[in-house]
Amino acid sequence: MENTVKQTGLLEKTGVFDEELKNRYELHLTYNGVKGKRVLVICMNPASDNIQVFDSTTNYLLNNFGMMGYSDITVWNLFSRICTKLKPSEITDNNRNLEYLKELLQSSYDAIVISWGCTFIGNKKVEAAKKEVLELLQPFGKQVYEIVDKAGRYANLSYTHVLFAGQRYSGLWELRKVKILSSKGHDRAKKK
Repeated sequence: MENTVKQTGLLEKTGVFDEELKNRYELHLTYNGVKGKRVLVICMNPASDNIQVFDSTTNYLLNNFGMMGYSDITVWNLFSRICTKLKPSEITDNNRNLEYLKELLQSSYDAIVISWGCTFIGNKKVEAAKKEVLELLQPFGKQVYEIVDKAGRYANLSYTHVLFAGQRYSGLWELRKVKILSSKGHDRAKKK
C-alpha cells in the first residue's frame, strides 16, 4: 500500500519474584531499540504475579513516562506482597524487599519517582517503611521526584500514585523535585 508508514515497538516486561510467587521485588518495562531516560518508580504494592497482565497502573506508566522520554521503567513497591488489597498488619517481614531496593539503587537512574499515594497515612507499619525508604533515598536527593499535573490542579498532593495521576490527568504529567530531609526531627520528605 502506498503512502503508509509501519512502526514497530518491542516492549520487554520482566518481573522478579520469590519462588512461591507471593512477592514481587521488581517490574521492569523496557522499550527495546528506543534510546531514552531511565526511571525508578516507587509504588505501594504489586497486584499480580502474571507479567502478561497489563493493568491500568502499567498502562499509565508506559503511556505517560513514554511521552516524557523514558524508555526504561523500573517499578519497586514499598511492600512486595502481591495482593489486590494490602493489609499492612499481615506483613511480617519486609527486609528482603528493602534489600532489593538497595540493589536497584546501585543502578543509574535519571529520576526516582515516589508514587506510593496517600493510603495508609498514619499506619505505623507503613509510615516506618516509608521513613526507611526516604532514608535510603537521601544520597540520591537530586534525582527524587513526585508526579504532578501541568495545570497545578493537584499541586497540594504528595507522592501521587500512578493510578490516581493516570485517571485524573493522563498525558499531563510533570515531575516535581522532592527534597528529602534528614530523619532527625523529620519523618517525611518536603516538597521544593
